[in-house]
Amino acid sequence: MSDYLPQEVLLDIFHRLPNQSIGRCMCVCKYWLSLVKNPFFVSSHLHQTIPSKNDSLFLLKLCSKQTLKVQYSLHFDNQEFSEYKRLGVPFKHDNRSFSVVGSSNGLVCLMHNLYTYNYTFVLWNPLIRKSLALPKPNVTFESHGAFEALVGCGFDSCSKDYKVLRVVRLLEYEKENEEDEELAIEVEIFSLNRNSWRNITDIAPQYDIVERGSQAFVNGTVHWIATKRSRTGESNNLVLGLDLGHENFHELMLPESLANENFHELMLPESLANENPMFCTVFKYMDSTIGGVMRNYVNFSDSDIWVMKKYGVTESWTKILTFGRYEGGVPRALGFRRNGDVLFELFHGGDNFS
Repeated sequence: MSDYLPQEVLLDIFHRLPNQSIGRCMCVCKYWLSLVKNPFFVSSHLHQTIPSKNDSLFLLKLCSKQTLKVQYSLHFDNQEFSEYKRLGVPFKHDNRSFSVVGSSNGLVCLMHNLYTYNYTFVLWNPLIRKSLALPKPNVTFESHGAFEALVGCGFDSCSKDYKVLRVVRLLEYEKENEEDEELAIEVEIFSLNRNSWRNITDIAPQYDIVERGSQAFVNGTVHWIATKRSRTGESNNLVLGLDLGHENFHELMLPESLANENFHELMLPESLANENPMFCTVFKYMDSTIGGVMRNYVNFSDSDIWVMKKYGVTESWTKILTFGRYEGGVPRALGFRRNGDVLFELFHGGDNFS
């Protein structure tokens, strides 16, 4: 049939199909598979199938300590936070050991986090129930010894490619070369188009990292919390960004450094810059900027939430909320809703709802 129907007609038909039918279309031929796997089709089909085009969706992972069951679900970002769809898990075994790194255009990146030196990453389209296990990265315990790693993911709108990133600090190498005061950092990027990892260590920054810290994908850039240390021993936290490529960065008036695969830094407000980096996380705020959260889960002192009202402008950081202990623990911020409200994780008995 694809020999007689132009591409735009096929795509129009695919957009009208339910998720399960899309999954079947992927098995018909390679041409149909390539159309369905296109990143823009994944995103547009997602928005085509949800009832309200004005609603964004939250992916939640529900874990029960009593039954050891894991359940993923999509929720509307509306007043009721109503459930849109319950999702099957992409693995038959060991579901509890995977955490969500991030998502972009309907594609979710999952990471196995049970063991310190595990390198299992999965890209998952939950609506059509398809997943892809990524090949083993280049920097591993076997090749480089002990390490800490930051992981992020996002979509490169210039090359129309999904990417997964690793910023790896080589602890064993630093121990063996103590006379060298520089940090040993390796950076690699996985490209879905190429289905391979590529090293870009030549642009690696000299920052301490918080292993498995949160990430925020905004303006074509993946953001993490990092720590910059001077030779005098002084240190301060900042937001480290790695650009993946943004085709509209001139229209958005973004810095030239965001053109493609470059690191840049954003300053934090003083209270976050001087805090223990383990307590700090970064999230996407609204559509084009970021927010920072300081959550003191050790001594249960007050925690703060800040937002950068104008992206890249340090003076625009504004504290919007201070919160403390609640029902025996400190709530964990999961992200910002479209209206600016904060979504929190609470603990009730044996269940952890996030």
